[in-house]
Amino acid sequence: MTNGTSAHWRIEPLALGRRTAHRAWFFYLSEDSGPQEIAYRAWLVRRADDCILVDTGPPLDEARKRGLRDTVRVDAALRQQGVEVEQVRDVVLSHLHWDHAASADLFEHARFHVQRSEIDFFRGQAHDHPATSRFFSHRQMLTALLDSGRVDPVDGERDLRDGVRLRHVGGHTPGSQIVTVQREDGLAVIAADAIPLNRNFTDFVPNGILVNVVDAVAALKVVRELKPVEIYTGHDLEPSLRPA
Repeated sequence: MTNGTSAHWRIEPLALGRRTAHRAWFFYLSEDSGPQEIAYRAWLVRRADDCILVDTGPPLDEARKRGLRDTVRVDAALRQQGVEVEQVRDVVLSHLHWDHAASADLFEHARFHVQRSEIDFFRGQAHDHPATSRFFSHRQMLTALLDSGRVDPVDGERDLRDGVRLRHVGGHTPGSQIVTVQREDGLAVIAADAIPLNRNFTDFVPNGILVNVVDAVAALKVVRELKPVEIYTGHDLEPSLRPA
């Protein structure tokens, strides 16, 4: 990885809504089901005019159906940052759950980057049982996207740009991936739902919504070993965490 200034990027969290959820959903076998306020986000990664979007957030109809408040569509959130959807060259989907991928149809000019194991899961077992299917929506649209030729399957790790790397971790879903971003102050990690809340990292507790607990724990270890200067977790009210 290049350490020169040419590799330095910025990360801008995009606030897309909030909801009162159940705390037990986010802390594997370690919390009761009391209320937990959570946020929904996407992340804009940019350097000069080069714009990469990590996740698309949910469509407004799906967000409202599932009880979100203060909802903002991702194109409007981008516009607040001075970016139009046509400027987004690449969209990284951390995984294909409704709240991270179901607004993908807004980005007709972008290429998408999804782990191959996530694509295989979505095409296969994801919809076979409510335990997993409840976390997906807009299946027809996403299937059409996967068939469109605009999706580049990722097998494990890939450098999307100099200083922006995709890395498979699994756990939450079979193809969950994180994004490492080289900034001027060091390496930052967009963890998405591999680490849903800041306390998952600080207390070393895996997400309560998962398909493989061993991989979910391993994902926490991976992020710790990277020693990032900042972590952007999936749903905390605080948009990021700076490890001590």
